[in-house]
Amino acid sequence: MAAVVLTELPSFADRLTARGAVEEKTFYAGGGRVAPADMRQSFMDNARSALVLMTEGFGTRADWIAAPLATGRRRAEQGVPLEAVLHLFRLGTELLWEMLLTVARRRSPDELTGFVDSVMVLWQATDRVSTAMVEGYRSREIQLQTRANRRREGLVRVLVEGRGADPAVAAEAEAGLGLPGHGRYVVVLVVCDLAAEDVVPAPELAALGVRVVVAPYRDRVVWLVELGGLTADRLTGLLAPHLRHRAGLSGEVDGLAEIGIAYQLAEIALHTQPADAPGLAALDDRLPEALVVASPRLAHRLAARALGRVLDLEDDERHVLLDTLRAWFRADRSATRAGELLYCHRNTVLNRLRKLEQLTGASLEDDRHRLCCRLALMAHDHLRRE
Repeated sequence: MAAVVLTELPSFADRLTARGAVEEKTFYAGGGRVAPADMRQSFMDNARSALVLMTEGFGTRADWIAAPLATGRRRAEQGVPLEAVLHLFRLGTELLWEMLLTVARRRSPDELTGFVDSVMVLWQATDRVSTAMVEGYRSREIQLQTRANRRREGLVRVLVEGRGADPAVAAEAEAGLGLPGHGRYVVVLVVCDLAAEDVVPAPELAALGVRVVVAPYRDRVVWLVELGGLTADRLTGLLAPHLRHRAGLSGEVDGLAEIGIAYQLAEIALHTQPADAPGLAALDDRLPEALVVASPRLAHRLAARALGRVLDLEDDERHVLLDTLRAWFRADRSATRAGELLYCHRNTVLNRLRKLEQLTGASLEDDRHRLCCRLALMAHDHLRRE
């Protein structure tokens, strides 16, 4: 019976092609993604493979696998979802069954009964063909995804390295990443593995029209974010709850040509965040710290100049005086409130501040010296972490 149906494969392919164009019209109708001739030939080739398995057995020939493997690879290249391909394979199995049953009914009752009793062979054959198709599809899908990932990573790399100012590079990145050449951009750097859950941007971004490209770069994961109508502050609010690793957010830049600048700013923002402190550090919220981080040599000189002999004290005394100065600044220069933060009397705070003035040789009533002390504390903390 299978041999008879082999001679009727053109009719089988015509019927299945017509049905596929109706039931999976998005991908198959009118040659949208798959040309009718391609559909028809693949239906014939895969049905022939199933019928060969039925007639000659599962261990005698190996060439049957070529057709389903080729179909799977081709459909992956054409962007047809695997579910749609499997749907047509199931329809093909149903149609093969109908055609085989029609042939069997022309035979004697005993032959019909024998065919029905051996129907499992049909299911086994079509299952093997479907499985081979899936293997071909998935192997090609992985290859295509790997190629796309490498291309995306390469384009992100040239942008963050500052080559986006080259019109040819910008045009290639525009086409390859789907990002506009001109627009409002920020860069986010996340210290984590690309497979980590929170490298995927918050779902709300897509709904707000924000475009994001994610790729690894060195030991970071880079997000290129085209803001659209969103503000950087709003973006910070959306991302902060989703990030459980250290991350830095740049200031806003104009177009792909300035992505390299944004990357550098995001790196600076990241370094304002302690290594053991997860969360998002937004550059525009940490500009004083960023000034310190951006120039370690100047930060060291500033700390030494503003804090003077305080840095030469024994560890315990130095920590007490610097903690007092920090508390005093946090308390808006109120000795009483600083004492509450430090669990000591206000007079103790005042005495420590006087000692600081003696060791630095400058008055804390001087605006410039206070500014230098604030920055010096940031510099001291940063240098100590480094």
